[in-house]
Amino acid sequence: MDNFFQKARHQDVMNTAKHQKHAQQLWLNILQSPLSKTQRKNILNIMTTHVAPWFSRLELLMDFLTDSFNAGGSTSLAALAGLFHLIQKKNLDYPQFYPKLYSLLSSDILHSSHRSRFFRLLDVFLSSTHLPAAIVASFIKRLARLILSAPPSAIVFIVPFTYNLLKSHPSCTFMIHRKPEYSQWVEGAGMADPFNMAEPDPMKTKAIDSSLWELETLQSHYHPNVATMAKIISEQFTKQAYNLEDFLDHSYKSLLSAELSKDIKKPPVIEHEIPKKIMLENPDPAQEDSQLVKQWSFR
Repeated sequence: MDNFFQKARHQDVMNTAKHQKHAQQLWLNILQSPLSKTQRKNILNIMTTHVAPWFSRLELLMDFLTDSFNAGGSTSLAALAGLFHLIQKKNLDYPQFYPKLYSLLSSDILHSSHRSRFFRLLDVFLSSTHLPAAIVASFIKRLARLILSAPPSAIVFIVPFTYNLLKSHPSCTFMIHRKPEYSQWVEGAGMADPFNMAEPDPMKTKAIDSSLWELETLQSHYHPNVATMAKIISEQFTKQAYNLEDFLDHSYKSLLSAELSKDIKKPPVIEHEIPKKIMLENPDPAQEDSQLVKQWSFR
């Protein structure tokens, strides 16, 4: 930093091009120096706002961003925005961007504290209508498979997220209505889904030949909010798009608070009588003993 200001004193301080050149070199020296994981993530978080604007040649950032993206974990997540900025603004070629992005979709991201940020970025990355249908279908199908074991707080935003993707990419909507042919059924074991969850390349997963049976399964979810939300896939797509900000920050606490704050319009129906004797035999022979007494002896 001292060298930057010392050189600037001997040059025209009003020359923004020279300022930018020195700042670019300064940042390059920092990026090429040994960095801890925390330092790297801090730089990645300000990449598009404070670092990239100083670079007249954005391609100089490519090595740093691709190395960070390939590091995996939260570092990959932090590198997403900067890498996509280079691809979008400078048309830099990074063919492994979507396969790498696809690999980040795991059950871990649904429980991560960075979940909201990741899906905000994913919404931007998949918004292009020029993406091949096979890639979009792979992302939709992988998300549908993951939410079968996801927490309710994740499901309630993935369903509208999927709705928006299907609305933006009509060529994938037939995945909702595809009916399995008799030849696809395995006797005694249900349907053989052509989707290959283990395939790392989203162009080769065969998701485009599959269906979204997982979303229909969620319509029987134990949580009423999830079951209601899942039903939007079976209805007509009259809504243009859902605002994901209304769903992204949900948690167990917010879902529970919403349920507890509801007014009970009708008391729940009780379909059984509370027995007078639960752990002891009923003295009245006309009344049947409880199942607990029938199967256990407490004497």
